[in-house]
Amino acid sequence: MKKASEIVDDGDPLDHEIDFSKSRPNPYWLGMVDRKCVRLLAPDVADAFPSDAAVNEALRELLKLKAKQVPKKISANTASAPKPKKKKA
Repeated sequence: MKKASEIVDDGDPLDHEIDFSKSRPNPYWLGMVDRKCVRLLAPDVADAFPSDAAVNEALRELLKLKAKQVPKKISANTASAPKPKKKKA
């Protein structure tokens, strides 16, 4: 048997008009927004950044570092045929 919830009278008129006792979160809320704008972070990652601006700044720095990296050049000769291993004498 369920316990009746305690009614707190704090002067809010909506408490008497709407029953929120059976409410639950909307499982489809991500379908209502543009998924390009919403990303869910793991709790430990979210704790590392105090605000949205800090997350954006860190990601922009990461993108700058990635753009600066020069890819390793591979010649056509080494890419097509690996060098033979030397035999131990």
